[in-house]
Amino acid sequence: MKEFLEIWDLIVKSNTFNFVLLVAIFCFIFKKINISKILEKLQNDIINAIENVKNSKNIADLKLSKAKESIKNLDKDIENQMAQANKTAQSIADTIFQNTDKSIELINKNVDKVISTEEKSLSSALTEKTAQAAILIAQNHIITTLINRPDLHERYINESIQELDRIQLI
Repeated sequence: MKEFLEIWDLIVKSNTFNFVLLVAIFCFIFKKINISKILEKLQNDIINAIENVKNSKNIADLKLSKAKESIKNLDKDIENQMAQANKTAQSIADTIFQNTDKSIELINKNVDKVISTEEKSLSSALTEKTAQAAILIAQNHIITTLINRPDLHERYINESIQELDRIQLI
């Protein structure tokens, strides 16, 4: 038994015993933890991640091709929109010019009407002043004539009286 104890003492003091003990502990832990399932799950997660990346790449490629397709006709679309905008702007400009011409025409007609009205008003005023001046001149002429020829004064009075008498008779 002494030999057995010496061997046991040698084993305990050597690294071999420590190594065997460590291996036994690891085996026990690996059995409890079930490393194979963890590694298998990790492998599946990596495979799924790779598949997701592939799918994302395919989706990105599709989006890229769609973007390239939509950009392909962009220059033509811009040219068409610019042409349409130019047509619209030209149409608006033409309409503005036509409306401006009509407005100018209307203003000219209104100015002509105002001028014509003012001319008529001035003509009427001049005619009235001329008539008043003519009446004053005629009145002065009659008064001067009657002063210079008193016989006409009596004659006109007699004619007026006769006219008044005749009116009463009718």
